[in-house]
This record gives sequence, structure tokens and C-alpha cells, in this order.
Amino acid sequence: MGDNKGEIKDKNQNDVKGNKEELKLETRTIEELLKDLRQEKKWSYLQLMEELQRNGVTVNDKEIKKWEYGLEYPSLDVIYKLSGIYKISSQKLIEAKNNSFQKGLNSIHMTFIKWFSYFTGISIKVGYYGLFIIIILAAFFAMFMISENSKEFVMRWRKIARKIHNDFKKNIKFC
Repeated sequence: MGDNKGEIKDKNQNDVKGNKEELKLETRTIEELLKDLRQEKKWSYLQLMEELQRNGVTVNDKEIKKWEYGLEYPSLDVIYKLSGIYKISSQKLIEAKNNSFQKGLNSIHMTFIKWFSYFTGISIKVGYYGLFIIIILAAFFAMFMISENSKEFVMRWRKIARKIHNDFKKNIKFC
């Protein structure tokens, strides 16, 4: 009788795990899904390109990389071929493509970050933080160049920092 409870518990845990994986698959973007599927097969961009060409799709490795960065999306014909290659339903790939649009990843700033990441060869997450730091440094440099001397520049930053600090202290009191 104790063995049955253990089996039921294991089955329930597996069901929960399966549901989480299904949910994750349903909310993934096409760029995430395509990258993961290619990496599961341990294929390079060139190997996937050759496989697609064997299936009648003319594509180069740079296009595949753009799909995985979300800079471009494969056509429906290519999606059907990819579903055959990866042994996944084309509906899952189409849903993933729709998720990319729904998540708003085609906004101007994200497109810029994707292109920056594509050209530098870094991940999108690193590109996002890298561009954030670049923008802050550019603002800092611009203020330094505008100010007539470095003392004035330091005084401006101290004044701004004090204002931010005081505003923060006021807001904390009300929370």
C-alpha cells in the first residue's frame, strides 16, 4: 500500500513537471525555440543550413542566426520544413512566432539591442546591459563637455545626486 502512494506521488510530480515544460514551450518566442532546438541537436549554423538545403530551402547561416536573434523570422514554408527537421509540430513554431510579436520584442529599442548583439556576437541580455551603460557614460560625458570646467561639472552632479537622495528619503517616509 505504501508503494502505491509513492507511485502516485511520483506520477503527480511528473505531471506537474510536464505541465511546467508545456507552459514554458507555449510562452517561448521563436528565437528562443529555434536556438534551443538547434543546440539540442548540437548543430552549428552551417549544419542546420545544410539540412535545410537537403529539404529544398535555400538559406545561409547568417539568416539562421538572424532568426535566433529575432531580427528576422522564417517564412511559413521554412517553418514547415523546420518542424520536419526538428520533429516538432509546425503549430508550436507558429505559436512561438506569435509570442515574439505579442511580447513586443519588435519595439525600436529592442530591435536596436538585437542588431547590436548580432554584430558584436554577444547575447541579447549582455547587449541590453551594455547599451544601458553606454548611454549612462554618454550622458556623463555630454554633461562634462557642456560644463565650462570640471569643478562646475562636479558641482552639478553633486546637486543632482543630493536632489535624488532627498526625493528618495521623502518617498520612503510615506511608504
